[in-house]
Amino acid sequence: MTDLNQYEEDALHHLFLLVEAQDATCMLNLAGHPLRIREVVFQMVDNGCRVSKVEADFYNMFLYDKEVTEIYDFLTTIIKVKFAKV
Repeated sequence: MTDLNQYEEDALHHLFLLVEAQDATCMLNLAGHPLRIREVVFQMVDNGCRVSKVEADFYNMFLYDKEVTEIYDFLTTIIKVKFAKV
């Protein structure tokens, strides 16, 4: 079990994820505090998404049909999203 107090207040992690939902597939480029990133991933899984960790090379080669969307929230998580071609 992970000790929630092991992270520094200003810790920053970076993660690439492949997210598959019922109606869309996308790649996420996440940056933020590790506990906040974990919360975002749990929310996606709770909403029925399949989430897989991937490497940066896979993110960079991922085909998408829209411009990259950037989301910034008040808890300092930065999410860049690429949607798959349909």
